[in-house]
Amino acid sequence: MTAAAFDVRAYMRSPRDLRPEDVDLTATRPLRPAALRALVHLAHVERSALTRMRDLLVTPTHADVRVTAFLTTWSYEQHWLAETLDAVIAANGRTAAAPRPTPGGRVLRAWDERCRPTVEAVRSNLLGADVVGGHMVTGWLDTAVVTLVYRHLAAAEPRLRELSSAAERVKERHEAFCAHEATARLSAGAGARRLARRAVAGWSWPGTRYAGAPGAAVLVPLLATASGRRALEHLDEGVAAFPGLAGVRPVRAAVRSLKVAPIR
Repeated sequence: MTAAAFDVRAYMRSPRDLRPEDVDLTATRPLRPAALRALVHLAHVERSALTRMRDLLVTPTHADVRVTAFLTTWSYEQHWLAETLDAVIAANGRTAAAPRPTPGGRVLRAWDERCRPTVEAVRSNLLGADVVGGHMVTGWLDTAVVTLVYRHLAAAEPRLRELSSAAERVKERHEAFCAHEATARLSAGAGARRLARRAVAGWSWPGTRYAGAPGAAVLVPLLATASGRRALEHLDEGVAAFPGLAGVRPVRAAVRSLKVAPIR
């Protein structure tokens, strides 16, 4: 994948903080029940994305000046995007409560909160800077998938077109940064490419780590269409285009777990 250079300083000078007052909340209601459920799921995903900061702060990725600078503005944009989604959901008489975790998800959450940061810190610091590439690829994957959901949600629910378009504008720079950094890191050495393949193999659909596939079931109607299947396949092609990742298909594997109509 060829990714254009990303100007981190320009990004930091001009954050795209989509706030509740930037959205005409009255124009977003009433949402159809299926669209509202999908929006609740998106709000949960956007807010939980901030926990990635915890994971990255204990790894060599945090020591990278460009990544740290980017994450400062990224977290600011993520906060306001999540707040705005919550406001739209509240305007429609709901709250963006997190989906109920599965029994296995409760175990994973306990592990993540009590043990994972320490274990990951030791493991990743032994591996060194090569882990950064894997973090950037999975960050690109997360962002590209969520952007796709916004796009298909806007097509399914006209009342959300303005909100979804604004959210996509926030996401496009996140995606561009991750693509540029992943390409640079994976081009630098075989170790980074090997770790990136491992990271991609362990990637799961955003919002399913604790709630499992049922947590994202509300998205199935959006993605189980001809255009949705083509878009999902295109995401796999995008991942495989990164240096050293030819042949990987993480989205296909995730789609199977969601029981969306299969990619042909």
